[in-house]
Amino acid sequence: MEFDETNVDIDVDNANNSLSHFMQSKEFFESLDILLKSDEEELSKENDVEQEKNLKKAINLINPYQEQPYLLDPHLEAIVKPIIELLRSYIKSVNAASLVLSNNISIVSSKDIIKVPVKIQRLFMLMYYIMKIRGFKTILKFFSHEVADLEPTFYFLVVLNTKDFNAWETRYVLLIWLSLICIIPFDLKTVDSKASGSEGKKEKFPLVDHIIDLSKFYLKVTGKERDAAAVLLSRLLTRRDIAEAYLLDYIQWARDEVKKVTDVFTITGIFTSLCAIYKLGQRQTLLPTLETAWPCLFILEENKTFANNTLVRKMSVKLAQRFGLCYLKPKVASWRYQRGNRSLRDNLEVSDKTGIDPSNVHQSLKDSEEEEEEIPDQIEEIIEILLNGLRNKDTVVRWSAAKGIGRLSQRLPQELADDVIGSLFELFSENTYTRNDVLEISAVSDYTWHGACLAIAELARRGLLLPERLSEVIPWVGKALKFDLKRGAHSIGSHVRDAACYVCWSFARAYAPDVLAPHVPELANYLVVVSVFDREVNVRRASSAAFQENVGRLGNFPHGIEIITEADYFAVGNRVNAFLNISEKIAEFEEYRYHLIDHLSTITITNWDKPMRELASKALNRLTRLDLDYMINKVLPLLIPQTLSPDSQIRHGALFAVGDICLAWSTIQGNDKSWIEKHKLLITQISSIIGSLPENVFTDFGSEVTCQAATHCIAGLAKAGWPINNDILKEWKNVVYDLLSRKDEYGQEIAVDAVEALITEYGIDGQEIEKYIGHINPSKNAYARRGFSLALGLIKFKNIKEYLEPALDALIISATVQQTRVWNDAETRRNSILSVTKIAKNLGNDFKTVCNEKIYEKIINTYFMGLEDYSTDSRGDVGSWIREASMMGLLEFGPLIIKLDSNSSTKWWNNDLSIKVFKNLLKQSVERIDRVRSTAGKILLELLYMKKENDDSWMFEIPRRDELHKVLPKDEEIHWASPSELYPRMVKLLVIPEFRFDLLTGLIVAAGGMTESLVRYSSATLIEYVNLLPTDSSTISSSELSLIDIAKSLLDLAKYFEKQDRILVPLLEVVDFLFEAGTLQKITNKDEFNFLELFECVKKGVKTKDIKKLTACMKVFCGMTTLNGTVRKKALFQLLGLLVHQFPKIRRNTADQLYLTLTGSIEEDDEKSLEIEEILTNTDWNEPISQLKETRNRLYPLLGVNPPVLKSSS
Repeated sequence: MEFDETNVDIDVDNANNSLSHFMQSKEFFESLDILLKSDEEELSKENDVEQEKNLKKAINLINPYQEQPYLLDPHLEAIVKPIIELLRSYIKSVNAASLVLSNNISIVSSKDIIKVPVKIQRLFMLMYYIMKIRGFKTILKFFSHEVADLEPTFYFLVVLNTKDFNAWETRYVLLIWLSLICIIPFDLKTVDSKASGSEGKKEKFPLVDHIIDLSKFYLKVTGKERDAAAVLLSRLLTRRDIAEAYLLDYIQWARDEVKKVTDVFTITGIFTSLCAIYKLGQRQTLLPTLETAWPCLFILEENKTFANNTLVRKMSVKLAQRFGLCYLKPKVASWRYQRGNRSLRDNLEVSDKTGIDPSNVHQSLKDSEEEEEEIPDQIEEIIEILLNGLRNKDTVVRWSAAKGIGRLSQRLPQELADDVIGSLFELFSENTYTRNDVLEISAVSDYTWHGACLAIAELARRGLLLPERLSEVIPWVGKALKFDLKRGAHSIGSHVRDAACYVCWSFARAYAPDVLAPHVPELANYLVVVSVFDREVNVRRASSAAFQENVGRLGNFPHGIEIITEADYFAVGNRVNAFLNISEKIAEFEEYRYHLIDHLSTITITNWDKPMRELASKALNRLTRLDLDYMINKVLPLLIPQTLSPDSQIRHGALFAVGDICLAWSTIQGNDKSWIEKHKLLITQISSIIGSLPENVFTDFGSEVTCQAATHCIAGLAKAGWPINNDILKEWKNVVYDLLSRKDEYGQEIAVDAVEALITEYGIDGQEIEKYIGHINPSKNAYARRGFSLALGLIKFKNIKEYLEPALDALIISATVQQTRVWNDAETRRNSILSVTKIAKNLGNDFKTVCNEKIYEKIINTYFMGLEDYSTDSRGDVGSWIREASMMGLLEFGPLIIKLDSNSSTKWWNNDLSIKVFKNLLKQSVERIDRVRSTAGKILLELLYMKKENDDSWMFEIPRRDELHKVLPKDEEIHWASPSELYPRMVKLLVIPEFRFDLLTGLIVAAGGMTESLVRYSSATLIEYVNLLPTDSSTISSSELSLIDIAKSLLDLAKYFEKQDRILVPLLEVVDFLFEAGTLQKITNKDEFNFLELFECVKKGVKTKDIKKLTACMKVFCGMTTLNGTVRKKALFQLLGLLVHQFPKIRRNTADQLYLTLTGSIEEDDEKSLEIEEILTNTDWNEPISQLKETRNRLYPLLGVNPPVLKSSS
């Protein structure tokens, strides 16, 4: 029986949220009851679907509790005991001991290997998942642990098929169960039915030997049984009575195996068992075995095969730690630091008291001299192994080494432990050097720093890092909190910063407030900075947690409560929020303000990640208001030289920051212009930054970054109203126009922002406007056209009317699809339409004054033209960008014109335009792309319920508004991106004749979409709706819809779009579906609808080489054969022609489809029908056409169709 854990569904919402109790307990126990049915008939069922379903359901119900497994504790006994009782009964009924042929368990007859019933395997599987979630140690408390269970359970495990990979959970649970039974205090010989009864330490083939041999076998497997076997061996061999006889032998076997083995799974299993043995065993029992096991520590040096295996390295370090703990007596160091009062309440009280007795701070140091103890020489080697483990490239190895150092140091004399701590400090200083009196860490190993931080945290948490060492360690921790080494296009160090936060958290747990008091300002600033300005969310949250722990336990962090209220775990999760909002609130406290500003201006502003530098710039903009003088006197003088740095990242960050700080500076000063004269020198320096940049920084590879930063700086200075002369303004404009002409779309957005600022502050002349117009000529560079088409929309034409019409004409031409394909650019067309809208919006109430009706018609026609843009390229439907821009344009332009018409005698807008707007919006609201549907739907609702300001009447006059309001209610949220919700709603609007053609077009286009769900819902909804329509239009009112109306609309669409396969192919598919559903066959009145017209439209489509279109036409012809009269014969004629089409695939598909159609329509199996069936099914339609024509011709008389007549050449 297979069960794939990856297929188990997990309720993500429940898994991610904190749960309060086992909410699904009732459903779980219902599933469990079904699984526990234990009659013999149930046990024999191999394919019990109900049981499998309930197993998956039970696992799904407990899986979300992996993060909070303790919530299952009240129910564990009720869950585990019934399962174990049933399994126990089954195991005893098997009587596996009788199946073992001899005392040697390796000799088991293949016929005696039992097949466990699927039902029992499912219970073992469920038990494994329960153990996985709650941990086997907790679950074992509820297992049966009687002495009598030992042999049945063990021999049941023996006779299982070890090659059955689907039953590994069964073997795992049995091994864990045996590990529990083995620790029961009884003499194992008393239950060994196969013991020989000879005297001595060992029986000939005792049960213990069998258990050890089987466990050794499972130590070599690749599955979870290996871990369970290690647990079983550790518990069995550490029994006092068993250890005397078997422990040393096993250690010798393990030592010999690791020397010769080449299989990584085997060595992992052996190491796991050794680690468990040296963890559980008593020291006096294990000490004699250490010399034998000692060579195991150096297997990685002798056998390089395992050197790169993470798990083996981890186990090697863990084993060294276990050996060290065995060598040293178990004790707690009397010299360790012991904190006095640990009451959170006392620490939070605002009082002169520190909450502890000062005399207890160094109480441990006043103890009497430690008794002399001889430390084994091996400890030095073990410490060396652990210190090297801190340098390992894998986190799990470093973490194991750090815990080992903490545990060993707890048993060492103070002098030796102090040496260990000194060695840790040396790890920090490895490969560091001093440059300009600054410690450089660019060459250090991030692995080493991470390991050292973990070890320091473990020592601090245990009180082994004495207070006098804090002044040495905190500077290193501060550097670790800012650790970020650039490596190529990224950086490393987030794990180091995370570990440094753990160190700070440990300080809070270990030290009294007055011990840390001298270091509080430093620590608090370190943690606050990392909480809000670190790049990684896990580090920000770790720092926030450490800060919160220090505030709670020490109570002396400045403004601690206020800060953790703002910068809690969830608040710092959003990087933008942390940088811009939380940092601003924290910076209001002077103790943190300057540290935050300095970190931004010296570290974050030079970060390798571009978005980080830009966020830092925005944060500096926010913080400027808190201390403008500091920014002017300290930060700007620091940043200005950096704008000329040869490093593009430093240059980029500095330029961004200067622009944002200056903008904030100007905003703060307001209308007071005295600052210009007061800081004239600084203003001059800032004004000349752009001109001072070397020319190559704008032309070299990667110059986009500098161009963006320089343009952003210009935008900030322009918005600030920076005092400059014409020469500098020209320099600025050259930089902005250069970026405006580049390919980078993000850069163009920055450039457009700068253009708007420059125009607003310094104006624009006619010559420049002509330059803009010239750049958007279709023959110009496409990238420049994109940028300048956006820039042209920023000009306020109200006072320069003479350039309005040339600008609009240029934009309208630019928004039009060009005959020359290389001139076509989707982004340019989109930007041009956006600019047209912006110009009209800027003119506002003056539009009719400045523009004539001709300009108005050009604009409105441009929007409608854009709504028909379905152009595609390698990126997909790029025309959707133009359609969205056009819809947004109509949202702004339509209401503006209607509003102006109400105050004017001349009316430009009419009801036909209103209908046209809504027709197009309805069409777009049901098309293929979710984004377009959402945009169209929101605009449709806004225009539908928009009212005029003066008389509270509807803005747009449209027919049958009530029906639109009914289908699209204002107070109901409509999910436009959800096909399953949208299409059943929208098909109801087909009843409105004015909108039917366009809405049906949109629905049909959606039916030809790319996604399965979209096609399913759009086509199925449409067909279901049409199928329910009445056939006879004379029986319904004129406001209702009939099948004839839909048929006529489909015919109109086929005629209108006969040359547009984008619509014609899905239209043919929909017609085919309607024939399959028997819908169109209901139309029998030729006067109301003539199928011959539809046939002629489809016939034109056959003249193509497009397989998809040919197939769609063929299927419609097949549908037409179900009709009567001339159209049937014409359709059959076309189908017989397709049987000898040049494409074999079309021939095959036509034969298959024709056969299915004819067999469904012929009621009697006469000779003709049988012959037709034989020809269609037995002919190989892949043969050459010349051979198929004769076969095809036999079908003409059988189907009653006149064969084609060759026309004479005359």
